[in-house]
Amino acid sequence: MRLAVCDDELIFLKNLGQRIKSVGGDMLIAEFSNAADLLSAINHGRNFDAIFLDIEMPGVDGLEAAKKLRESGYDIPIVFLTSHTEMAMEGYEVDALRFLPKDCSDRKLSDALKAIQRELGSKPNVVIKQKGEEIVVSPDRIILVEADNNSVHFCLDGERISARMKFTQALEMLEKASAEFVRIHRCTIVNMRHVSKYTAKEVLLDSGDTVPMSRSYANEFKTRMFDYVRTSAR
Repeated sequence: MRLAVCDDELIFLKNLGQRIKSVGGDMLIAEFSNAADLLSAINHGRNFDAIFLDIEMPGVDGLEAAKKLRESGYDIPIVFLTSHTEMAMEGYEVDALRFLPKDCSDRKLSDALKAIQRELGSKPNVVIKQKGEEIVVSPDRIILVEADNNSVHFCLDGERISARMKFTQALEMLEKASAEFVRIHRCTIVNMRHVSKYTAKEVLLDSGDTVPMSRSYANEFKTRMFDYVRTSAR
């Protein structure tokens, strides 16, 4: 699991990261000492499964940062950290998953991590419109997505669905449904759970398909794939 932890108190920040690894096992944790850096990282393509976010920080505070994320469609679990529990009510406006006192016990921290895992376990379905019909598909079934002029082809396990839509719209829809989709070419998206192996120039999927990988997307793919393999224990 990939977590972002954001708090302006550096000693607390380091300590919390260590405690999360201690109670939660092998996790990738990115630490941010201010919300502006966290927002910038996400806007530049960093993906996280959940965020631990301090409510009170100088500059952009946690509530403001959470509102910006929600407004941009970044719908992942947010756990607020606070020394003042009376501020918790405001967090409901941004659909916060949990509120943790900064001096919380390891048990409460473990409970929050389990709540995140339960939340991530229920991925929203993808709705694909084809010839006037709406087809509901689990994101896990989607292996490969390719653009073809004004159409987008969704290759599933055993079938192929084509829809008239922009490729950027398909990418946005998939990224909202699951963090496992990654772009490898100007017109190609793959689901990392279906990647068997890859080289610098191509990706082999468990469907038997081999698709080319563009050099401009290779570094991002390798980073995302490395994180995915580590956190999913593949």
